[in-house]
Amino acid sequence: MSRDSGRPAGTYLAGWLFADLLLVIVLVVLGSEMPVAAPDPHPTPTPTATADPSRSPSPTPSDTSRPGGLDPVTVSVGIRLDPDALIAGSPSETAELARQVNEEIKRYAGRTAAFVMVFGTVRSGGSVDNGRSDAYATAVARQLPQAAPRFFPPYSEKIIRGYHDSGAGIASGTARIELFFLLP
Repeated sequence: MSRDSGRPAGTYLAGWLFADLLLVIVLVVLGSEMPVAAPDPHPTPTPTATADPSRSPSPTPSDTSRPGGLDPVTVSVGIRLDPDALIAGSPSETAELARQVNEEIKRYAGRTAAFVMVFGTVRSGGSVDNGRSDAYATAVARQLPQAAPRFFPPYSEKIIRGYHDSGAGIASGTARIELFFLLP
């Protein structure tokens, strides 16, 4: 016995298709609703007329500060060290890191890095060794707050992080430090 009542097979699904389409439209409309802005807890007072005409009302200054955040313009500085010596904790290589970093960040005096990404490159046999490159970048990242404590935030993997850089033409021992500043 056949369920065919003379209608094409696709018409049975038309109702479900319409219902599903309507549901998708409702979800899109609800998802695109803009939330109502909360009232300002500190409204700016409006100037009022005074009884003494010789005194003019002075408006209260409003808060014109911009919201905080990261400056979208980043700065990149580069250093060259012996990666294996720095990974091993060599005091002379750590001192050289501090010297090079402080030389590179002089032009940004008065600013503080908010987020830092370090890209390290260590080559072995002509190709990038990703494991050693990561270890090198992490070693540089860990030393930055000691090298320039007023410039770099305290070390945390969430704020200062090391990565390998496998770009062609980058010399072994190069560390590129990408600096993100807070908006002024």
